Amino acid sequence: MLIQEREIRRVVKDEKEYRYGRFMDIRDVLERMTISFDEGNHCYRMNARMSIRDEKFIVSMKISQDGEIIQSHCSCSLKGQCRHIAAILFFLKTLTVTSFPYFYEKDDQWNKQQQLAKIEKQRQERILQKKQQESMDLIHLYKEQLLRESFVPLISKQYQIKVFVQQKKDHLWIAFKILAPHQSYIIKNIESFLKAIDHHENVQYSKNFGFIHSLEAFDEDSREIITLMKKCFLNNQYLQQGIIKTLMLNDELDEFYQIMSVLPSSYCDIAFDKKNIQIPLEITLKEESYVLDFSDYHQFENVLMTSHYIYRLENDVLYRYDFHAPQQVLTFIQKWMETKGGFYIPQSSLMDFYKYVLYDLNDDILLDTHLFDTYHQEDMINLYADMTKDDQICIQLEYIYDDHMSYGFDEHNTHKSKQADLIEDYLRPYIEDIDDHMVYLQYDHDFTYQFLKESLPYLSHYCQVFVSDALNSFSQAKPVDIRVGVHLQNGLLSIDIQSVHVQKEELMDILKAYKKKRKFYKLKNGQILSLDNQELQDLDHLTDTLSLPVQDIVRGEVQIPTYRLFEIDQMMQDDTSLHYQRSEELKKWIEDFQTKEHEFDVPEHYQPILRDYQKKGYQWLRLMEHYHFGGILADDMGLGKTLQMITYFDSLKGQGTHLVIAPASLILNWQDELMKFSNDLNVLCVYGNKEEREEHLKNQEQYDVLITSYDYLRRDIEWYEKLSFHTVVIDEAQNIKNPKTRNAICVKRLKAKQRFALTGTPIENSLAELWSIFDFLMPYYLYHYSYFLEQFERPIVKEHNEQKQERLKQMITPFVLRRNKKDVLYELPEKIEQTLYMHLSEEEEKLYLANLVQVNQSLQQKLDVQKLGHIDILAMLTRLRQLCQDLRLLYPEFQGPSSKLKGCMELIHSLKDNHKKILLFSSFTSLLHLIEEQCQKEHVSYYLLDGSTPKEKRKKMVDQFQNDDTTLFLISLKAGGSGLNLTSAQAVIHYDPWWNMSAKNQATDRAHRIGQQETVQVFSLIMKNTIEEKIMELQMQKKNLADTFVEGNEGSITSMSLEDMKSLFEIS
Repeated sequence: MLIQEREIRRVVKDEKEYRYGRFMDIRDVLERMTISFDEGNHCYRMNARMSIRDEKFIVSMKISQDGEIIQSHCSCSLKGQCRHIAAILFFLKTLTVTSFPYFYEKDDQWNKQQQLAKIEKQRQERILQKKQQESMDLIHLYKEQLLRESFVPLISKQYQIKVFVQQKKDHLWIAFKILAPHQSYIIKNIESFLKAIDHHENVQYSKNFGFIHSLEAFDEDSREIITLMKKCFLNNQYLQQGIIKTLMLNDELDEFYQIMSVLPSSYCDIAFDKKNIQIPLEITLKEESYVLDFSDYHQFENVLMTSHYIYRLENDVLYRYDFHAPQQVLTFIQKWMETKGGFYIPQSSLMDFYKYVLYDLNDDILLDTHLFDTYHQEDMINLYADMTKDDQICIQLEYIYDDHMSYGFDEHNTHKSKQADLIEDYLRPYIEDIDDHMVYLQYDHDFTYQFLKESLPYLSHYCQVFVSDALNSFSQAKPVDIRVGVHLQNGLLSIDIQSVHVQKEELMDILKAYKKKRKFYKLKNGQILSLDNQELQDLDHLTDTLSLPVQDIVRGEVQIPTYRLFEIDQMMQDDTSLHYQRSEELKKWIEDFQTKEHEFDVPEHYQPILRDYQKKGYQWLRLMEHYHFGGILADDMGLGKTLQMITYFDSLKGQGTHLVIAPASLILNWQDELMKFSNDLNVLCVYGNKEEREEHLKNQEQYDVLITSYDYLRRDIEWYEKLSFHTVVIDEAQNIKNPKTRNAICVKRLKAKQRFALTGTPIENSLAELWSIFDFLMPYYLYHYSYFLEQFERPIVKEHNEQKQERLKQMITPFVLRRNKKDVLYELPEKIEQTLYMHLSEEEEKLYLANLVQVNQSLQQKLDVQKLGHIDILAMLTRLRQLCQDLRLLYPEFQGPSSKLKGCMELIHSLKDNHKKILLFSSFTSLLHLIEEQCQKEHVSYYLLDGSTPKEKRKKMVDQFQNDDTTLFLISLKAGGSGLNLTSAQAVIHYDPWWNMSAKNQATDRAHRIGQQETVQVFSLIMKNTIEEKIMELQMQKKNLADTFVEGNEGSITSMSLEDMKSLFEIS
């Protein structure tokens, strides 16, 4: 346990006792000891019994988790400062306790177990009792609360609350009393009173008066007062400290008046009333200014103002002043209070002060003066709008009075209303000239449009608006009648855009103005064209969608890639204002593509090999090539995308060199599959050191198919971009999903007539990935990424825009072929087996060859003396096999995963992306732990089962894997090769080749067995040019090879010829 020596010295301070305890042989004197963990107090409790010279001592301690001695006691005379305490602590210091409770009893193992079980039972009972008590306490708490809150007292009498009002400076304060039959009681603590009501508490106000408080204990009118009391109390909490006896009314004054004014007078000590008053004003001339001030201040002394009303408490009556224009009056009085001496008005501004301030207050003020007798409000204001021959707006304003008429912008008219001022002030910034009461506004088409659409509707709120026909016609949309001709000639697609009413050059100028968000365009014939036009909107969409440069449209027909045809065809079918005209050849081309069966001869060699859906896939590849379309073959994993591609290559033999780019772990698999299925294709796998790769590329014309990896392509891109290929194929196309990576940049620099992408991962999972792949297949088909992001990715992903999603689906559907296993399940075998070949890195190959030379020397020496035995061969084979898996199995100083492990992780991620669960088998337990470490780094969820896994845990892991979403199950051959049911897995990886084919099949059958609902894919990982490849070859030739090497089988080493044994260790 964690106990420091200084802590023991702190507890046992006596040096003599400390030394006795330190050197005491505790096991001779300790009879029994128990240590338990107190979960409630988070500490250890220790009890011990010691026997020294027939005398018994009982020691007890409480120790913290950090090793601090919280409490210690001994039954000896020293009570705790003794050798017994010291001896026990030194013993605990050396003691390792793995579980609690811990029990020690001298020479009595059975009794020890009994006591341990008894202590554990008691501990569990104490824990259970404590937890049960906690639950009971919670029940009682809620029960009491429920009883209090739901309790409705049997009340024979309801009590009344009375409000007492007092004014202090510019605020009202209120206090409350409860009225009893013969006496009233002040509410001395408003907070306690409100809480008592909420919790139905009994409150005693005097020896003889008290009752249970609730809303029902008060009459209906008092409940309204209590509601107001709560609201005021919440605001007063921040204004007052200590016990709150009275409440200050601020914004609540309006509500207070509203409630109390309708209640009987017995509920308040003051009365409530309204006053309709007029503000008495007087105006005098003082020097250069007129002074406007109150003629009688009395009515506005000590007034109380809220945001809506003015109040005054006078002779125990709270008056509310009512006005015809309350908001204007409140503003006027507030400003008057700020001036402290009246308003000083310049003589020149007197009429403005009247019309803007006093005119609306006429019914609420008393002002005896003739200064404003000349002011007249207009009976009507008329605005006439017209357009000159030069397209300039002209305005005339008429003000109609009782006895005369005047025009706008007349400096001599001093009696204009504020409405007239508003209209003139609105127009003034845009005036260019005023001539004979006619106002001419600035000359600008955009302004004209804005004026018609926004300004005139706004001004119509203040006057009558009359618009001439000439100006009205300015904003009316005129048809442009746009015709779009789409032609296909000699395999080239072209578009011609014309207008019936305007020349093509002018049409493009109109489109430019529209793109600049102009509102009008003046035609060469002088007419004004409104650009708020559906035809122009559709034309803008067409040119943007197809990325058509305006200058190219002016020159004549614009040629565009043929793959745009499907999108144009969709536009033609959509509801559009444009008139499309298709050439006969185009109509026939679309009809042929959509309805006519295109038959491309399947090479005779592949007729019996290909399944029906694979033949359709081949036909689709040839169709894309025929029409020069790029395409994505996105069949589910295991459906034979590689074989369909090989058939395509074979059918085009002699037409050029094809290039396949794949992950490093798959390039040898491509080479193997090509050599396996094709009899005629010359295949070159470009890998190795720089000199070897350059030599290969110099002779590339001699080959039909080149295969390389993304990594090698990045290194050699300067070589590759000088070459021209017939077809470039990228396998596992998700490797270019990020368009900014070197992978994506390099593959897009390649020159080819035809491009294909292969992926088993559903591309709809990532729209950015989709764009990047299409940018490789058909550059700019999905536009620039910034445009794609704004128009598709964000609306679809973030806004779930179904219209955009459907449009994108229509665009990509012709160029994507995807079949799921369920679609072709009737054609598939129950189990698909595939061998994936990989190659060693330069460093791995050097070490492997060095060990192979050493093994050969040892082999030859033993053969010479005829001392070659079963164990010798097994040891040699095992060493070479380990080198194939990972160098760290033999050379721990090496860092990082092996080539095989890297390839395996690529496969795992690919399967994971396809939502496959995986079983991985290996005969090397130490290797499984290296894979486990890599899974942790790459965030792959897994279980691991080996010989050390207990049976209970083994069953639990199997059950969990069957039901959860864990990706990978790592299993050792001996521990899990049989007896497991793991049908939730759809893929099996054999990391290293089995000696015994039946053992391999038995392991595979963990997933491929009764209950499996899906086809199982089985992958065997083999390192090229190593003993693994030779074992596989010999297994095909002699199936009893495995029995020769596996202990317990009947086969013997002698069943192999000397040549067979030696061939396993030959240096290639």
